[in-house]
Amino acid sequence: MKMITPVITSRKNSRVVETAALHEKKYRYERELFLLEGEKLVAEALVHGLPVVELYLSEGKSEEILSRLEPLLQNPDYDELAVYILSDDCFLKISSEKSPQCVIAVTKHLDFFKRKTIIYDEDILSLVGKRTVVLYAMQDPGNLGAVIRSAVAFGADSILLSADCADLYNSKTIRAAMGSLFRVRACVVKEIASAIAALQHSGRRVLAAELRDGAVSLSDISLLASDCVVIGNEGHGIPQEISAMCDASVYLPISANAESLNAAVAAAIFLWEQSKA
Repeated sequence: MKMITPVITSRKNSRVVETAALHEKKYRYERELFLLEGEKLVAEALVHGLPVVELYLSEGKSEEILSRLEPLLQNPDYDELAVYILSDDCFLKISSEKSPQCVIAVTKHLDFFKRKTIIYDEDILSLVGKRTVVLYAMQDPGNLGAVIRSAVAFGADSILLSADCADLYNSKTIRAAMGSLFRVRACVVKEIASAIAALQHSGRRVLAAELRDGAVSLSDISLLASDCVVIGNEGHGIPQEISAMCDASVYLPISANAESLNAAVAAAIFLWEQSKA
């Protein structure tokens, strides 16, 4: 690692301004960088050998945090990693937290997260794993992060997302996913219908998680390890044209006193049930 001195004290410093800009999706994709905030997340990233290129520490806590992270920074991959110390006030400028945890890593986009316009049959084996969940227009980044966390917990190793889902690199997604973000493959697809068709052509069932005429209760169907469950938008569910492509619709039987479940909770239940296959 390379310690860069002196301490940065101006909120108008180019490093501070450019790093703060990464909270906006536009700049994350223009520069192919994103932020990891908090000692636990940064440490997990270093343990997994993620492409961390810069480290920012708040001056008041810099020595103690750096002393704990230093063993992980001995990895030769981090020989060129630049470490900047910011005044506590400057650190607030680049943090998205109400109570900042005093360390932020700038990391290159992950090579196991892909973006595709159309998925063809020959792409499926390289883009998705044995257990795959499909997300359609899930727009709350907290929900997306929670699904990623559940997917890893219950043995799914890949996620297919429609292009209008929340951003994988959004700080709320990362925070909700915790370190699980580094343990799952993801592919964002502009034409999600092509992904569903390719999954079916590979011999998998694709099931729409929805309450619709003709839908089967989860208690009446045996999920297979190869099944792919589509979880829809928080407010509007799965559109008719996507539902019509699926092999069946499956719903979660719940109390008559409840209208529905949170999308991330529903996904976790389906993933748990499928983990028994």
